[in-house]
Amino acid sequence: MTNESLHARLIRAGLGRLANDIIRLSMSSIRMDCRRVSDETALPLGSSKLGGKPDLQSSRIWPLWKSSPMAFVGQVNLADIAAHDAEGHLPHSGLLSFFCAVDGTAAGLLREPNDPRSWVVSHFNGDLAALTRLPVPTKLPECLRFAACQPSFSREPTLPDVGSREILGLGFSEVERQAYVDVQSSADVGYVSAMTHRLLGYPYCFDRSPLVPGYLKTHGIPNPFTRIAGSDPQEFQDRWEELQHQWQDFQHKAESEWRLLLQVFSNEEAQMDWGGGGVLHFCISQEALSRQDFENVWLEMQFV
Repeated sequence: MTNESLHARLIRAGLGRLANDIIRLSMSSIRMDCRRVSDETALPLGSSKLGGKPDLQSSRIWPLWKSSPMAFVGQVNLADIAAHDAEGHLPHSGLLSFFCAVDGTAAGLLREPNDPRSWVVSHFNGDLAALTRLPVPTKLPECLRFAACQPSFSREPTLPDVGSREILGLGFSEVERQAYVDVQSSADVGYVSAMTHRLLGYPYCFDRSPLVPGYLKTHGIPNPFTRIAGSDPQEFQDRWEELQHQWQDFQHKAESEWRLLLQVFSNEEAQMDWGGGGVLHFCISQEALSRQDFENVWLEMQFV
């Protein structure tokens, strides 16, 4: 999708008066369209892929969480995305690798969603020929041994969440608000655009913004929804509206400090399932991204 086709969709949805303002708020992403490979050994060391076996330095071991191997989500050869990252948000050399601790059930839930030690993002910027393709650990469950898929990359605009400060500032009518949600979520084109794997851009949200938890953690702010999770139903209902306003304030602050690094959906190509049809969001602070520091990424899993 290009800005031109996005403009046409906004016009078709009845958002003509705001189309240029909406496009001005769009953010480019690097879309990843993946196809399964029949023979992973044919892929050179350091190739971009979802699933399969990781290529790591010979001194590195397969990342563990409490002695159990993490799931290998994928790796991106950053030279592959350089042509689609005109803004230079990412390094254009080396290998970016992603792991997370998943429980190995059919639903594939994060084992410790509030502990950043339960996922790993690493950037190797040396000679890719010096990497080693690690064998799959015997303790890794079969359902977490994902099939290797090779991505192709393209540049694609994404739109902010309907609750973002910038979108709220456009003053949508209720009809326009619903029309925007349909375009932003790609409901107007059968959800084929938004629910894709991508680097950068705006995240596709099933629920509340995935940028907020990392923001809260780095600022030492307790998650307000977690605090009342065990309260009685009446107390939860009484505080619901208050919490919604509080979360929106957190969202607006998080959007100014954090952004999406990688989004990976449940998919048949690699046989990945996140929470029963959900999505992984690896998020990073703007400040860390500008320093090309991937040590403190935050991971959120969302599902219906």
